[in-house]
Amino acid sequence: MKRLLVIILAASLAWFAYWFVSARAATSGFEAWFEARRAEGWQAEYSELAMRGFPNRLDATFENISLADPDTGFAWEAPFFQLLSLTYQPQHLIAVWPHEMQFATPNQKIAATSEEMRASIVFDAGTAFEIDRANFASNAVNLTSSNGGSLSADKIQFALRRSEQETLGYQVALQADGLAPPKALRNEFLPETLSDLALDMRVQFDRPWDLYALEIQRPQPTGFSIRTAKAVWGDLEFHAAGQAEIDAAGQPNGELTLRAQNWRRIIEVARGSGQFASFSLDAMEQGIELLATLSGSGENLDVTLTFRNGATFVGPLPIGPAPKLILR
Repeated sequence: MKRLLVIILAASLAWFAYWFVSARAATSGFEAWFEARRAEGWQAEYSELAMRGFPNRLDATFENISLADPDTGFAWEAPFFQLLSLTYQPQHLIAVWPHEMQFATPNQKIAATSEEMRASIVFDAGTAFEIDRANFASNAVNLTSSNGGSLSADKIQFALRRSEQETLGYQVALQADGLAPPKALRNEFLPETLSDLALDMRVQFDRPWDLYALEIQRPQPTGFSIRTAKAVWGDLEFHAAGQAEIDAAGQPNGELTLRAQNWRRIIEVARGSGQFASFSLDAMEQGIELLATLSGSGENLDVTLTFRNGATFVGPLPIGPAPKLILR
């Protein structure tokens, strides 16, 4: 019995030492990361970093955290932020956000509120922290812009998973329930929320999504395949599907099939919002009118767009430049 107690005590002391060393290493790693960002000109601050979770967890809590990237102008601040993991599974992190936080871009400030905003992120083994899969979910999301706009949703789910067939390919899925568009877009003929908003697609990138994607540069898309993209708002419906390759300049080469039900009502909603210039909507209406006529669909748009050599075509007719797909 005495020998058993000695073994248990020795094992407990060894586990305590392992947890302490792991916690100290994690703390040093976080501190070094923030210091490196400040050296690059970022605002990267927090008032306190606490490491808890003994004996089986490593839970890092940042108090009064703020990050601002001078290259993109994107900034974020929150009263706290948590990264949770198991000591024996450090490559699997749980991220926890507070109920209230703020974002900023060069054009606006956004106040965000939510309930249970969390993400699960699993990294491949190795020092590059390449993402194998990630899941994000939040309830009761509300975004309010300093420009006067707002957006809310009962629930948002997002998933990212590395493709088994392609080293740099990722499956992407998005689902939003109870999404309420900005009030400026609503009228008495439309319900308050969309009945469906979903996306299912595969995207290829020029490099993996890893820790350096935030630190240095976002991976750039080299191709995509949209299986399903749809939005349903009352009697307004939009669907898209297609695939394309993307060159180094961000120009797509491929096809995209678009279907829009009651497209004239969509233009009416945009006009009534007062958020868009009349001349832009006039040009858009004329363009869609042409597309609808070419497709023979009248009130419902059903057309295939071809992207080639920096231009967008409907059949043999060029209708404008192709979009540039670049992540900033």
